Amino acid sequence: MKFFKEGLSLVVILALIGAFALLSPFLILPKSRAAVAPEFKAQDFSLQLIPIQVVQTWILEQQSVSKDVEVQETLKKFAKKFQIKKNVALEGFSYDPFGAVGIYVLPHQQQRYTFYFLAGKNDKLGWISDKYFAHQKGLFVFNEAPEDALKSDFENQLKKAHWTQKKFEARKLRFELSQAPYLLEWHKHGFALHVPKEQANKSTQMLQPNGFHLSCPLALQNLLGSEMPLNGLTALSMNYYGAKLNEKQGLELAFESLLTFQNKSKLYAFLRAFQKMQNEWEWHANYVRVNDANYAFKKEGMQLYICSTPQKYLKGGQYKHQEKTQALYCSGDPKLLTKLENAGWAAAVLELFPIYRGLSDFSSRTQRVSTKNNTIRWELKKEFFAAGEFLKLVGTIAEN
Repeated sequence: MKFFKEGLSLVVILALIGAFALLSPFLILPKSRAAVAPEFKAQDFSLQLIPIQVVQTWILEQQSVSKDVEVQETLKKFAKKFQIKKNVALEGFSYDPFGAVGIYVLPHQQQRYTFYFLAGKNDKLGWISDKYFAHQKGLFVFNEAPEDALKSDFENQLKKAHWTQKKFEARKLRFELSQAPYLLEWHKHGFALHVPKEQANKSTQMLQPNGFHLSCPLALQNLLGSEMPLNGLTALSMNYYGAKLNEKQGLELAFESLLTFQNKSKLYAFLRAFQKMQNEWEWHANYVRVNDANYAFKKEGMQLYICSTPQKYLKGGQYKHQEKTQALYCSGDPKLLTKLENAGWAAAVLELFPIYRGLSDFSSRTQRVSTKNNTIRWELKKEFFAAGEFLKLVGTIAEN
């Protein structure tokens, strides 16, 4: 979750710059811009873009085509909520609004660390505080002060980094995950994510898509600390069918999940970690009972299958699966993500949670989600515009 919050922080930066873009009397939008950004030899994730280029494109669409007042109000709220406080350590830094911004995740031994890059100029070079490293071409920002070992590793990685001039297009965002290239295209009424084919030596099984389906690689090994049960998890495949409240007002989930680990020992460590947690779960040989609902699990090699209603999804001890042919796969009805049967009074309570309300609104405006020929398409209904709806989603989730 921490990593996703850091990604959301980058979106907040976009929104702040978008508020500045609103003040521009004329939006000069060349088809592409060139900017310099670093590339590291060892990086588990990297994304670079020119924020003002992206947001100005969205704003132009909002002003001339969609004319959605909520989009402009969302950006104004961001500008008021995330005021940039004076920081003495950054007094010598001048940000380049037309330069690149990047987010990176680098591995180091048994852990990973995240930082941002902002193009600009610095009066001083090197560590100007525990969280800021000044470079000739910009500023590196860490959410948390890294330990000495991570500082040393970062400096070594920076010495070997390649600084190349790249061409950026507002509606085409390129990023790298697990050393594989991805391309996200923003269309008028939807998004298209082009994903790499699964490498032959990494080919594994995934569930047969049903309900709302997601299969993806995960780089979570030791990312969240040595004691976290997610360590060693390398891939996830899930079919989600919604949830309901039972007679005792307990939450019951309807799903299938196939988890892939680095090795068998990581799988068993995952189970042991959950069994040691302080809760009222009842553990048995091949199922766990939570809120009067049974969830079955089956271990096969380095994979762990978990499901609700085993008599439905695990007939004869077998579950429906297929070979995974691409790194990322998504399809189905996203409205299932916020489906809650027998909700009653709880439905009104859920509306108080921004993330639920945002996902509910966004999914209700979705026409379809599909995957074909290594491309995931998330298409909205024709009366909704992708960029504006995405900004409203982020704006809702960011509410306190």
